Amino acid sequence: MDWVYVVAPFFVYGVIVMGLFASGFRYGERNWLRAFFGSISDGLERLTGWPGWSMAGVLSCLWALCVAVIGLYWDVAFHIDFGRDEVLFTPSHTMIVIGLAGIVYSGVIATLFATLDRAPAGMRLAGLRIPYSALAMVALGSGSLVGFPLDELWHRAYGVDVTLWSPTHLQLITGAVLATIAVWLMIREGEGEGGPTMLGRLIQVVSLGAVLVGLSAYQGEFDFGVPQFQALYLPVLLAGAAGFTLVLARAALGPWGAVKAVLAFVVLRGLFTLLIAGPLNHSLPRFPLYVVSALVVEAVAGWLGTEDRLRFALAAGVGVATLGVAGELAWVSLSGWAEVRGNDLPRMLLVVPLAAVGAAVLGGAMTRPVPAPRPVPAAAAALAGLAVTVALVIPLPRNVGDVAAVVRTLPAAEPGRAQVEVDLQPPGAADRATGFVAIAWQGGGRVTSPLRETAPGRYVTAGSVPVAGGWKTVVALQRRDEVMAVPVYLPADPEIGASEVPVQAERTAPFVRLTDLLLRERHAGPGWPALMAYAGLLAMIAGWIGLLAFGAHRVARRAQPAHEAAGRPLETAAARLREA
Repeated sequence: MDWVYVVAPFFVYGVIVMGLFASGFRYGERNWLRAFFGSISDGLERLTGWPGWSMAGVLSCLWALCVAVIGLYWDVAFHIDFGRDEVLFTPSHTMIVIGLAGIVYSGVIATLFATLDRAPAGMRLAGLRIPYSALAMVALGSGSLVGFPLDELWHRAYGVDVTLWSPTHLQLITGAVLATIAVWLMIREGEGEGGPTMLGRLIQVVSLGAVLVGLSAYQGEFDFGVPQFQALYLPVLLAGAAGFTLVLARAALGPWGAVKAVLAFVVLRGLFTLLIAGPLNHSLPRFPLYVVSALVVEAVAGWLGTEDRLRFALAAGVGVATLGVAGELAWVSLSGWAEVRGNDLPRMLLVVPLAAVGAAVLGGAMTRPVPAPRPVPAAAAALAGLAVTVALVIPLPRNVGDVAAVVRTLPAAEPGRAQVEVDLQPPGAADRATGFVAIAWQGGGRVTSPLRETAPGRYVTAGSVPVAGGWKTVVALQRRDEVMAVPVYLPADPEIGASEVPVQAERTAPFVRLTDLLLRERHAGPGWPALMAYAGLLAMIAGWIGLLAFGAHRVARRAQPAHEAAGRPLETAAARLREA
């Protein structure tokens, strides 16, 4: 039954293609290749107002990205609920591969359509007309696809690491994330004299909502309630995703553009969430709303305008870092997504503005295809990229403090579950904690219960947690850069030679690194392949970003003359008369 979800997207894509072919059928065309693709191109242009080649690539890539995102969240949910895969090509893995291959296909199909339509776009090579955005799609999809076999080699060398942020996982994800930006760039590259229809405008809004969906993918472990990195990363990732996308959306779409992008994001993520938690029957992934950030960006645009892109981006970034992030953290707390603690406020006040302002300036720099009197200078964009990099590196360490615990289990009414009581040594070890919860996962779901202090140094879970079967249950404590845990119950795992840590009425144990307990399948391996993997990942991401920047620059150069001509209609008319 699960494989139906793999096949269904192809059926939907095929029906849409045949409908477009029928709606734009070219009578009298003798060349069957031009008849088929030309009919689809005409149908797309009639429906959207954008050139057919552009919409062929854009809609194909949006389709591919939807397939990949469903596969990603399905795969993450499965690993959180059940642990390891038994085979490599599961339905979710297959959907990820299909989606990534679809990104390459989208670049190729856009090139084919542009060549057949003799579109005035991109570069010309051996008779082909290759849009710059299509070139980026092919590079992004190809680089991500290479990550799939590399991921299997990584697991063989270092064991299975059920984390979103291993180098090969980041390679797979980042290519797809950046492909959402290539989709929007392809829309702008295809912009011509005619305006888009209502459907065409909706597609551009959806493309920017997809950018926000993509950038929010890095929050996956927080969405599912099993973060394995510092809690500081959540506001940093929220600020970065909002700063980049909403500045880009407001400049691209005009008034209320940021709000429109957020609405598209909420609809897309809502549908993905309903699919994962509904028919696929996995743990419910939460997601941010970005509503406050969108309103802040709209207010800044109304106050300062968007013509000076650097000024607009800087002010919008500050608004996102303050009111926007505060609104998101309030949503996280009120919705029961996670328990938000303000015990890391000094570092948050340093790192979150770096992420928000840096990402906002980068979003402003990406708006070059939307002409403005004062675009973001290249030097400012480079400094912004450095600021975002620093913001991502600062919360990276995961240390272990000198803390121990006496863990007691109190039987609950439901068999196989218990309430957990923890006496910390020293008693004040959690006074400045940024996170303190009991987590159980991979036993058929995920359970998280916060710990409440009942006496100095003594804490009890708010509810019961599983302590039997295949569940892995730990008490996790975060104190700024310390991410550690103590076991409550861990099942035996003969396949990896791991012994059972049985549930006991009372156990005294030191806190160890959280991933030592949650990722028991991981093991040590040679150092140089890991170093090469991380270095290669950074080089590949830098190349991808450079290719998108190059594409945006070339598309902007093409758009600028039209913008200048639109601003001087009398001069343009006079020039045409002289030519006549």
